[in-house]
Amino acid sequence: MATTIVLKNSSTTGAVPTTGQLVQGEVAVNVTDRKLFTKTSTGTVVEIGGGARGTGSDDVFYENSQTVTQSYTITAGKNALAAGPITINTGVTVTVPTGSVWTII
Repeated sequence: MATTIVLKNSSTTGAVPTTGQLVQGEVAVNVTDRKLFTKTSTGTVVEIGGGARGTGSDDVFYENSQTVTQSYTITAGKNALAAGPITINTGVTVTVPTGSVWTII
């Protein structure tokens, strides 16, 4: 099954798309700040990548959430890396396919 990504431009500095501007799975880009946003299955607009940036343009850090709130399956043939501690909410599962690895450091 192919996935289609629709890029929508939001060129205002610091602008975060509203929930009405995106449908689930679409990606919006803020070209001024070089940030990507998507709408989740719960209807929330979130930044993709969540990288930390200083006052310059260097992208040195990657920030990840500490809680897994929705079930997730790592893509077959891929590995995943997260910085811990990580909490997985009750009723939520993280599936690691055979041959893949999820490393928490």
